[in-house]
Amino acid sequence: MTDTPSPTRPTAEDWKGLKALLERANAGDATAVERLRAFLDDNPEVWRRLGDLAAVAEHAWLTLIAHGDVLSFEAIRRELAHLKESLVGAAPSVVEKMLGDSVLATWLELRYLESVSADAGGGSRTQGGMLLKRLESAQRRHLAALKSLVHTRKLLAESPQPSPRLYNHQCKSA
Repeated sequence: MTDTPSPTRPTAEDWKGLKALLERANAGDATAVERLRAFLDDNPEVWRRLGDLAAVAEHAWLTLIAHGDVLSFEAIRRELAHLKESLVGAAPSVVEKMLGDSVLATWLELRYLESVSADAGGGSRTQGGMLLKRLESAQRRHLAALKSLVHTRKLLAESPQPSPRLYNHQCKSA
């Protein structure tokens, strides 16, 4: 435990100010960029959430798979969260989290391509062949991601004392 007070979450007023700041920063205002950086320094939960590229990829796959159906989106999102918890647990190492994210992304891609190939009746032979190659490639990448996760876990289990930075993603940066 530390005596450092926990940061407060951005308020609705902060978000309103951030929107105006973003417009100026995106228009090339260097002062606005500096203020944006200061906001992110003060609100790490914002940059952690927005900078989570695995979550961005997951959202893109979910959007594609759900086809605008909110119920499907939410059900698949929850299943994905359940799979993630089962796959990497509540406190994975940084490496396990990254590999777990890869497994889940390849799983989403594979399932999407399987569903598309199941309904590929209207395409040409060329399109069917391309879809089959894409599906086979997704299967290989998914199996490779699973193999990497299993191999890494084995290495971490054999290591006498894993580096805290590598092992626990929640540790503070030096």
